[in-house]
Amino acid sequence: MKKLLILCMIICSFVAVQAQSSKTSSKSSSKTTSTYKGTGAEIKFDKLTVDFGTLKVKDVKVVTITYTNIGKKPLILDDVISSCDCTTVTWSKQPVMPGKKGTIKATYTAKNPGLISKRITVLSNANTDRVILQLKGEVK
Repeated sequence: MKKLLILCMIICSFVAVQAQSSKTSSKSSSKTTSTYKGTGAEIKFDKLTVDFGTLKVKDVKVVTITYTNIGKKPLILDDVISSCDCTTVTWSKQPVMPGKKGTIKATYTAKNPGLISKRITVLSNANTDRVILQLKGEVK
């Protein structure tokens, strides 16, 4: 009988500890979610679409796309990805301080006749961490 009583006390203690642990865990995770404010950096582009107009096959068009850090902390571009091999991109790897501007240079080489619809995806530490820029025009 004593063994049964001791076993019941051990089980009750274990259940109580597990219940308390679960309650503490759920409180801390909801607190983390509600206080998240992002990185403090924010990116704003002068324009999201660049129109090349009409180009000829083998034409090379270079554009500079300007953005501003409108946030309160340094902005870092993690990656800038072109949707095709006909467009190459370069950008500064240095952080852009709040209120300052940065640039992305895109070079497009016209290879085939037709409408141009290319994307450049900008990945950064900004609250809006993914921005898609559009390049359009026509190759004749």
